[in-house]
Amino acid sequence: MHLKTTLSVLAIAAVATMAKDFSGAELYTLKEYTYGKYEARMKMAAASGTVSSMFLYQNGSEQASAERWVEVDIEVLGKSPNSFQSNIITGKAGAQKTSEKHHAVSPAADQAFHTYGIEWTPTYVRWTVDGVEVRKTETGVNDSKNQVANLIGTQGLRFNLWSSESQSWVGAFDESKLPLFQFINWVKAYKYTPGQGPDGSDFTLDWTDDFDTFDGSRWGKGDWTFDGNRVDLTDKNIYSKDGMLILALTRKGQESFNGQVPRDDEPEPTSSSSSQESLSCSAEIASSSSEANTGIQPTRLKMQNKEVRGTVNAKGARVNPNNKANYQVDFNF
Repeated sequence: MHLKTTLSVLAIAAVATMAKDFSGAELYTLKEYTYGKYEARMKMAAASGTVSSMFLYQNGSEQASAERWVEVDIEVLGKSPNSFQSNIITGKAGAQKTSEKHHAVSPAADQAFHTYGIEWTPTYVRWTVDGVEVRKTETGVNDSKNQVANLIGTQGLRFNLWSSESQSWVGAFDESKLPLFQFINWVKAYKYTPGQGPDGSDFTLDWTDDFDTFDGSRWGKGDWTFDGNRVDLTDKNIYSKDGMLILALTRKGQESFNGQVPRDDEPEPTSSSSSQESLSCSAEIASSSSEANTGIQPTRLKMQNKEVRGTVNAKGARVNPNNKANYQVDFNF
């Protein structure tokens, strides 16, 4: 359990910035929603003393004057990357109710990409990993603290990477492991539409972001800190590169990412943050001049007896070198 200082208290939080030795990151949607399903394809960060997360949060919950605390968590604790912690937080600041549970992740959360999901409805909260349910807290069934009914109002989708000072919770901090990075391949958000979704489901896709570019009309970058946090959250530790959104945990003054983005072979979703040309199996993707200019040496594959040449980026997506301004090509296939 932790406190998150939000937009409404940035002026106060600014006093504390630059006072800590380490920098983390928080990404948040500018808009909040009432109910929905949220999925993210991620490779989490993990080292003892750290937290790598995806969560729903009602802005201002941490204030003493707030009527209620509203939050639903997925948190990978660095001391145990083979699992993640699910949690609902309700009540009021200083007197929160929690319901932590832990769930196995294989391969470990910092070793492979997984698709994490949260469903929030009026009667239940459900957590999934790679499409498999790992927990469902349901009113009248197994919600002994009556938390689902107290998730009132709106919540925004957030991701953060930070270091807790609570050694009993996350383990002893090992700064020799820095820098650390959380990679987000894509995010999908669904509206809660009971019985009106595909095949009569309760959710309808609202938007998708595959991070080929950073959409500043959708996302904000945190610039604050909170009690019990060893780091200052800063916009300097959020990057969009090679079709990935990257959150970093670094030493102060070393905010950067100069490494190679890990490849995710999961097919990427339809983009809403940038346009992509569809691949025609009958077209030549790379010309000789493109190869000369980029240094890319594409290999060849056969589809429907027609030759196609191309490359893939860190997302595992086939890309067109002729449109290379939109991509950083790292791999051949």
